[in-house]
Amino acid sequence: MKVMTFNLRADNVLDVRNRWEKRSHLVYDVIKNYNCDIIGLQEVTDRMYTDVCSHVNGYNIIGVGRTKKFFNESNNILVRKNYKTLSNDTFWLSRTPERKGSSVWYSLFPRICTTCILELDNNLKIRVYNTHLDCLLPYAREYGLKTIIQYIERNYEEDQLPCILMGDFNATPNSKLIKKLERGYYSNKRFVAVQDTKREIYSETTMGKFRGREKGMHIDYIFVSEEFKIEDVDIIKYNQKGKYPSDHYPIIAEIKV
Repeated sequence: MKVMTFNLRADNVLDVRNRWEKRSHLVYDVIKNYNCDIIGLQEVTDRMYTDVCSHVNGYNIIGVGRTKKFFNESNNILVRKNYKTLSNDTFWLSRTPERKGSSVWYSLFPRICTTCILELDNNLKIRVYNTHLDCLLPYAREYGLKTIIQYIERNYEEDQLPCILMGDFNATPNSKLIKKLERGYYSNKRFVAVQDTKREIYSETTMGKFRGREKGMHIDYIFVSEEFKIEDVDIIKYNQKGKYPSDHYPIIAEIKV
């Protein structure tokens, strides 16, 4: 299967020439042209969600917003319709994960993780997690990741399903957070970043800043559990005459169970 993680960049008045309505067609092009089976989106505002639902065909769209207030965003999962969605859920990275809009005091915004169980064409089942960790404090990112891993472990005890964990982690490959995750510090279940099969890719940024940058922070990831084999991985720098769909580049991976 082909899997993508893609931070769409929330519509922001400060972006001026890169507002959503001026680049949304490029996002649709990426989704259509790369023809992925599963896509994790981050920073999807209510209007962006409505537009994606209207313009993207062939996918079921999973996930709810993180709050009922201003700055509402969701981490949606797009699932190709030939896969069956057996269950889906959104939980908050807080001490009350079931309460909408909840957060820890040191997190800038409420943070969430969207998850689903999918049945593939060959009747195999997998579980997918999509998140966006805090953008300011390392402690908040670690708290959020620990909350997700606890959720993963509880689910794995029940269903023993292969897992995909993806999103914007706001942490570089050399950060303590990413190193701990890959070394199994947070969980007995080991996760590997798809980028590890092509480690030179870590020298490339995943944040093009709407300008096609090659150097900078690498903060977007697709992690897979040990049941998966990673075939290929790439950073997508699709643009039209220097116009980019987001300030982030999507990451795409070919994997198989």
